[in-house]
Amino acid sequence: MTYNKKLTILSGLIGILAMVYGGTLIFDPERMNARDAVFAWLDAKSVPHVSGIEISNSNGKINLVKKDEAWFVETDGREYTAKDARVLDLLNLLSKKDAYPVRGRESASFERLGLTEDKANRLIIRGGDAVFLDMFVGNEATTGQIYLRKNGLNEARTSADSLDLYVAGSKISWYNLRLFPETEKLTIDFVQALDVTLPPIDEEKTPPPIMLARVEGGWTVNGEKVDAAKAESYIHGVLDAEGEDFAAEPFLIGSAEGKIVIQLGNGTNRVVSVGALSDANKRDAVVSGSDYVYILSKWTLDRLFRSADSFK
Repeated sequence: MTYNKKLTILSGLIGILAMVYGGTLIFDPERMNARDAVFAWLDAKSVPHVSGIEISNSNGKINLVKKDEAWFVETDGREYTAKDARVLDLLNLLSKKDAYPVRGRESASFERLGLTEDKANRLIIRGGDAVFLDMFVGNEATTGQIYLRKNGLNEARTSADSLDLYVAGSKISWYNLRLFPETEKLTIDFVQALDVTLPPIDEEKTPPPIMLARVEGGWTVNGEKVDAAKAESYIHGVLDAEGEDFAAEPFLIGSAEGKIVIQLGNGTNRVVSVGALSDANKRDAVVSGSDYVYILSKWTLDRLFRSADSFK
């Protein structure tokens, strides 16, 4: 056999082996699954056009709606401010490509994985009348991951992210319960004074009021200079205060038992008024300029209404 003929045969064998090896790489199940795992549930181009989010879980149904670039939670015919950042985090998570390995393509397994319509938590993303995403969030796998499935597809995937934290909670987890929302950008730099009327201790005893005022180089309480760090910590606590829920009942005019008047540098005031103490040691509260009634816990009330001695 001549040298050229041997070279031709060997070259052909090498080519065949290369094709076989390449085929094993292309059609290897693990590699194919790894490629299929890279996935995004929501088209990133759809995110700016999302106008509604519907979540169904064991706590009921949560409806989030977008109006004038702000998000609200629809509850009993009313709209309550939602956490815009939390909504954006969810949409970014859904539109980001990540590893969501396919764990099964048989609908018979959906019952066991908690991915049937009657068992799974459900998430629907809408843009006007269009449905951008309709998905089910199922049981937790033995690996700690969560089973997921897009409605209409027979692919069960798993996720290592925290999607279940968004779809398994109650509507309260979506409420923005800050008395002064972040959009107001109300900071301590705008505050000149706080006039605090403390709620009564009992029917016969009412604590004296507190006047916290800015002076050059610090703060005074009822005319006496106090620790600036303590004063500013208190003011931050007032500006960052949150309710634990919205109250369904309207705030009764004339029922205020405590009040904080925040005097701002532009000559305007913001007023926080709290009502009577409930059996659960909570009080309803309203803020001037807002239509919402907040429920304040005892812990929050103790932060808002402190004695003058606490600043010393």
